[in-house]
Amino acid sequence: MFEKSLEDIFTLQNLKSAFADISSKAVGLDEMSVKVFKEDLKENLLDLSEFVINGIYTPEPLKHIKIKKSVADEFRPIGVGALKDKIVQKTLSLELGSYFEKHFSDKSYAYRPHRGSLRAISRVKDFLQRGQIWVYHSDITNFFEEISHDKLLSLLLQQISDERIVALIALYIKNGSFQRYKYLEHFEGIHQGDPLSPLLSNIYLNQFDWFMENNEISFVRFGDDFVVLAHSQKELESEVKKIKKFIISLSLSLNEKKSYKAHAIKNGFDFLGVRFDGWKLSISKDRVENAILKMNNIIKIVHPFPNMTEKLNQYILGLERYYQKVIPQNHPQYKLLEDALLLSLSKRVTHDRKRALITTKIKFRKYLSDIEFLHKMSATEKKDFVTRIITRGYEAYLAGKKYKKPSRKISQKRKQYAKKFATSSTLYISEPGVFLGVSYHKFVLKKSGRVIFSIPKTQCERIIIATLGVSFSANVIKLCALQGIALDFIDKKVSTPYASIFGNKNSYARMSIKQSAILETPVQMKLAKTFIKGKVKNQINYLKYLNKYHKILDNHILKMEKRLATLLTIPKTPNELMGHEGQSAIIYWDALRLMVDDKIDFTGRITQGAKDPVNSALNYGYAILYGRVHYHAIRAGLSLHISFLHALDDNKPTLIYDMIEEFRAFVVDRTIFSMINQNEPIKLDKDGRLTIKSRQKIAKNILERIGGYTKHKKSTKKIDTIISEQAYLLSRSIKGLSVYRPFIGRY
Repeated sequence: MFEKSLEDIFTLQNLKSAFADISSKAVGLDEMSVKVFKEDLKENLLDLSEFVINGIYTPEPLKHIKIKKSVADEFRPIGVGALKDKIVQKTLSLELGSYFEKHFSDKSYAYRPHRGSLRAISRVKDFLQRGQIWVYHSDITNFFEEISHDKLLSLLLQQISDERIVALIALYIKNGSFQRYKYLEHFEGIHQGDPLSPLLSNIYLNQFDWFMENNEISFVRFGDDFVVLAHSQKELESEVKKIKKFIISLSLSLNEKKSYKAHAIKNGFDFLGVRFDGWKLSISKDRVENAILKMNNIIKIVHPFPNMTEKLNQYILGLERYYQKVIPQNHPQYKLLEDALLLSLSKRVTHDRKRALITTKIKFRKYLSDIEFLHKMSATEKKDFVTRIITRGYEAYLAGKKYKKPSRKISQKRKQYAKKFATSSTLYISEPGVFLGVSYHKFVLKKSGRVIFSIPKTQCERIIIATLGVSFSANVIKLCALQGIALDFIDKKVSTPYASIFGNKNSYARMSIKQSAILETPVQMKLAKTFIKGKVKNQINYLKYLNKYHKILDNHILKMEKRLATLLTIPKTPNELMGHEGQSAIIYWDALRLMVDDKIDFTGRITQGAKDPVNSALNYGYAILYGRVHYHAIRAGLSLHISFLHALDDNKPTLIYDMIEEFRAFVVDRTIFSMINQNEPIKLDKDGRLTIKSRQKIAKNILERIGGYTKHKKSTKKIDTIISEQAYLLSRSIKGLSVYRPFIGRY
């Protein structure tokens, strides 16, 4: 029994200790700040003591605010109390805590001295190593908001002899709050944000802990989040049944949506931000993503560079203390965080240099060298890392810089290297019987056990497998997913893509809902017309480009311009629109037929089952372009099976068919017909398929085109960048944040 009275608790010394222990500087409704209260601290604390002991004291209503959780669209209600209320609660918490601490289970780890999440993780690991590898993970639904006042006060009365203390606690848990000008009554639960609430939550769930102890159930609890561990599935099922039945007696319920059973070794599970695969630990995916987001937010442009560095170091130090106790220094997750840090800091360098906030690399180096990076680096390694940040930042700064009269020689060199990088960053595999693996941070291509090609993972942006009979290791898929490298498969028989592999982190269910909501509305038709406008405008511009040299396409161009005006006014449905577009396409392909009439056999456009060189080459080029559009659509969070122009098909990502339309002529048609006009060989084998050499040449030229630069919106950009921008623009337009406009190329 806790025998102390109010008089024993609310001494001047105890109140001073409580005041010194208050960390939150948030101001309550009384607007009293720590600074002002401290000016006459002794007198204020003596008054507070007298009010509490004499029963005059009443807490102020709370200020009701909401804080966003890490889960999208979920908020945690927080009550911000007045300073005097925080002092009283902190005093109670310090005194009562030392008493109740002796009665708590040693498997409860939250809000207790010398415990915490890392010790909880170690305890779970210990259970697993003892062979208790069947796990049930759950938490309690809206725990803080669902605690029964009557049950809590009854528990306190059983343990606290001075009923005035319990009456004082009752004032806090029944105290209401103001959400702006509206008063909210408080009939159930305890306020998150109150200094006393963590202790009260442990007192309430101590019944749960001792129920588990008495039933010899192995568990670890951290707040309302807990795991149960058992030697067998049958044992676990029995224990979970008991828990579900008992939790009802506390007027609480388990969160079934977040509850699951798992075999720790076969399935793995997450607990307290740590991923357990058996007793092997890593940081959970959500925790890593939150860490990256937090670092990005610190690095963003809110603070000047020196202040940002200081805040970033504080956060990294906290991360480092936590991570080092969970994973070893050579763990890949450190590299993942450092890559994200490099990218974010380089963007900050670009921003500050562009706005002349910092104008020299020497100053950037000075500030960046002060950052304490997660991975312990030697002086040489740190210097190299800082150099990479500055180099990347300056590359982006210079790429975005606009010059009125760029040197023609410089422009030619840029195109030359852009073509080189476009092909060297893509691993194109067209030879059967090879094996693709990973070795020392490189993708390695082997044939008959001999290395025939390798490319560093940092240089590789895309892998295209354009033949059957290629094998690859699971490490290839994992590395591609982690590095964001597209892995595309093209059917050499029909020159069409049939699969792409991406990391699952880019799947967004909410976008599916937003895209579905657009269907059969005026917005769908508007988007459909925009895609077709982009396609036809680019076809017209390409014919105009050709006509500058051949002077025989005036009539075709005029017909297509008239057809475009019809396309944008008459059709009322996507099907009608596609019908009108088909008429325009006939004119376009007839014009291109005239361009190659004496060079190669081409009678018109054939999509499926093409057996002539031109259509085979076009189909193959579209397949390569398709993979790139697919990649950027995934990155933009778009739902690929919900389209606006092409008919929906559960088996096909039809949105890619929509998006690719405006790039066909600009990227593929121009490349293929340039090859024909320059007499570059496009040949078929005896089965009527493109030869390996022809496919390799087409792939090289298409990749160079995608990696090349063009004028767009008053600046010079990579075509690949434009595809990415269009994908994000479409995403924003679906969300109602922008208007989607087509890409119109300059030839």
